[in-house]
Amino acid sequence: MSQANTPTEESDEQQGSGPKRPVDTVKIGNVEIAIWRNHGANGGFLTASAPSIRYKDEKSGEWKESISYGVLDLLALAEAAREASLKIRDLSKSRVQGR
Repeated sequence: MSQANTPTEESDEQQGSGPKRPVDTVKIGNVEIAIWRNHGANGGFLTASAPSIRYKDEKSGEWKESISYGVLDLLALAEAAREASLKIRDLSKSRVQGR
């Protein structure tokens, strides 16, 4: 199952209230992909971050991030990438329609 943050109309950077945060996040299993709003010469656009995996270190009990994937993580990676692509398309459509 996927989990996602609720997108905001304006990023924190645009509001000037602190560090830039993703517009949305796709999470499938342990694989997470953040979606970012960017600005270029031709206007705004959305991109996805490199996928990361979060896991709990058995020895320290701390949560860590990695970019190495096991067999099951690769399936989650493929699904997360597909869902991130769909989310970017939906967010782009709603942004164009809102103008």
